[in-house]
Amino acid sequence: MNPTYSETFEVRATDCDVQRRMRMSALFVAMQEGGERHALALGIGYDAMMARGLFFALTRIHVRCVRAPRCGERVIHTTWPGTANRFFCPRYHTFTLEDGTPLLGAAALWVMLDMHARKIVSPKSTDLVFPDTSAIPVPVELPMRLPALGETTAHTLRTPMYSDYDVNGHVNNTRYIAWMCDALGGEALRDHYIGELIAGYEKEIREPRPLSLSLSHDGDAFTFRVASQAGEKHFAAGGSLRREG
Repeated sequence: MNPTYSETFEVRATDCDVQRRMRMSALFVAMQEGGERHALALGIGYDAMMARGLFFALTRIHVRCVRAPRCGERVIHTTWPGTANRFFCPRYHTFTLEDGTPLLGAAALWVMLDMHARKIVSPKSTDLVFPDTSAIPVPVELPMRLPALGETTAHTLRTPMYSDYDVNGHVNNTRYIAWMCDALGGEALRDHYIGELIAGYEKEIREPRPLSLSLSHDGDAFTFRVASQAGEKHFAAGGSLRREG
């Protein structure tokens, strides 16, 4: 049982913005896919979980970016699970260049959901076995508190569409990050990139109903929220932008 998993990939143009930087949503895709490949190797991949009537869902994540990966660069992604507790299955990620230059670190909290009841199942109540990774230094701290929404500076309505949904029948976690970057806009992200981000997924979105997207942006700081039109919160995030040439 290999406690860590590493893969090397070349940053594709299709995953980059107009500044030729890998979009943050594409980095979330890389974390999701690399984590799944490691889960497969550990015997807890998607099909194995479905056989138990379970699936993993991201609930919170903390990302710290030193420098965005750029188009054509070869990047090493390394990931490993943390120590599961009664509710959460942590997973960590690092991204570096092949020469060791650090790019990004992340710490995520995942939960197991019953695919029918859509309720959290404790890892302690299952037969799942995770490797001991307690000796591996963590790249960033696990996210324990979510940011509160500041004074709204932009508000839009958005209805999830076909491309937003994933194999679990809900809006994929990476799509919220794309929506957040859309709300920040090309002008704000022209000379800046997301340097710090804490995000939380509060309630899955399964129906294609209009959602209320609220952004608070003040200098380099921002917060973002996705809620139903009745005010039920689905996603909350906050962080800071970092100037990047």
